[in-house]
Amino acid sequence: MLSRLREQIWADWIWFPEGYGWADLTDHDGKVYPKTQDLWVTIPIALCFLVIRQIFERTVATPLASILGVTDKKRVRASPNPVLEPYFCSTSKNPTQSSIEVLSKQSSCSVRQVQRWFRRRRNQERPCKLKKFREAR
Repeated sequence: MLSRLREQIWADWIWFPEGYGWADLTDHDGKVYPKTQDLWVTIPIALCFLVIRQIFERTVATPLASILGVTDKKRVRASPNPVLEPYFCSTSKNPTQSSIEVLSKQSSCSVRQVQRWFRRRRNQERPCKLKKFREAR
């Protein structure tokens, strides 16, 4: 099963232009070509980059942000609403006016309160300035 999967993943037609294949990459005439097993090296390198990024964000970017005065303003959180939350998560984060009117009747809130709730709920999911700063450096 695994050998068949390996054959399908490393098929010549996926990786090479017409007329070429893995057989053309065999070592000959003093030339050494990369092998498929060389790709395993990328996994530890990627993990190292993830660790380095986390260390950098915590030890360099966050203190630098405080030195430069990057602060987060407090966002008003949307109050928990058992009618609006499922609609927000499953249907739409930006409901149409007709949907807002229907949701208003279902939740016994005014249309303006429903619009405000959706705006606040969308703002809750936006990344804060500090997070953007840490990821951009």
